[in-house]
Amino acid sequence: MNRRAPKRHAPRGGAPRSGKRPMLPGTKQAQAQKQAAKKLAAKKQQAAAEAAAAAAAEVLPTIHLGFVRGVAPSKWAERWARAVPEQALELVPVDLHEVADARESLDLLLERVEHGATPEGSNDLIRSRHAMHLYEEKVALVVPSDHELAKQESVTLDEVALVTLIDHPDHFREWPNAQEWKDPSWMPKNAKATLELVATGLGGALMSQPLARHLASKRVHAVIPVASGNTSLLPGTEIWASWRVERDGNDLQRLVGVLRGRTSRSSR
Repeated sequence: MNRRAPKRHAPRGGAPRSGKRPMLPGTKQAQAQKQAAKKLAAKKQQAAAEAAAAAAAEVLPTIHLGFVRGVAPSKWAERWARAVPEQALELVPVDLHEVADARESLDLLLERVEHGATPEGSNDLIRSRHAMHLYEEKVALVVPSDHELAKQESVTLDEVALVTLIDHPDHFREWPNAQEWKDPSWMPKNAKATLELVATGLGGALMSQPLARHLASKRVHAVIPVASGNTSLLPGTEIWASWRVERDGNDLQRLVGVLRGRTSRSSR
């Protein structure tokens, strides 16, 4: 004869699922766990503070990139911002009379030199600067806006020969001869002063086309490439990047790579 086993009823209020007794507040075990939790929170807070301090310490110094008149460095600044967002690059325009000081005060300088030459200090036996060639500029003839050649899109060397050329510090030896000054002290000190003389009708001037376009006034000057079609007829000025030997480092080498057109995928 089969008999069903009597049902067992759990005590009122239910029974704990595990065999462990619930921890009562105020017991030594509860206090120990509370202290352990506080220590863990303190350690996490300290680790976060140390991480923030380390991140602050890793902030890289701003690179100051100087550039002479007529050079447009914005494309390189944009490439740098994309490639190295963790380090700021500040562009510093350098006026005609500030180049010597800029060589010493700035991290890297984009400067203009004569065709076939190199930046000062970069080709000496005791080298003080590193240098990298970037590109060559075209040459332009600048004449008064009412000159008979002013409306032309370009001029030939035969037409340049018909113009009295003003001698100035940036008139280079490979170009057609300029009119010598009877008193050398009368020579204009820079390109800006040269263009002021051109505006008076004294003569025309040969100079870097980007520099001429940057400084010339459309109202009083005409800037005409010395070219035949797209071919320049005179050796142009050259733009170089230069920096002090003692300033050379990983950050400047990365910037030099950007100036060369290298990307994160380029081989080194």
